[in-house]
Amino acid sequence: MIRDMQAADIDIVTQIEAMVQTHPWSKQQFAESLNSYQATVIELNKQVVGFCILQPVLDEANLLLMAIHPNMQGRGLGFKLLEESINQLKNNPVQIFLEVRESNLSAVGLYEKSGFHQIDLRRHYYPNPDGTREHAIIMVKACSDNFADLFK
Repeated sequence: MIRDMQAADIDIVTQIEAMVQTHPWSKQQFAESLNSYQATVIELNKQVVGFCILQPVLDEANLLLMAIHPNMQGRGLGFKLLEESINQLKNNPVQIFLEVRESNLSAVGLYEKSGFHQIDLRRHYYPNPDGTREHAIIMVKACSDNFADLFK
């Protein structure tokens, strides 16, 4: 089941985020996202196993964060969560942007399956625990046929 994130979900969402990110959001950032962004969670057997946070901005949106619990990855839950979260956007964006670590091939594959494609590279964007930095792939998804040709 996919539903809006609630305050009661923040502890588990923070735990999932800490498992998959080198620089995870804090509980406070997740709490603030409930009022500022579109935050959704996916449940399996009444347990939150993932989340998606989108930032609607006029006729666009930014995918800020998305994660599935490591034990639940590879089951199609991320694709289902992403698609439903995009469908729930109230501002009917013509395009959605995201940034993803260049090395995160499973996420890149998920985003491509959902219709995103690379438009640029942000060099040395993500910090690594060893002090190095990694490039971010900037991706976009056209949500309106009128704008789809712009990104081909």
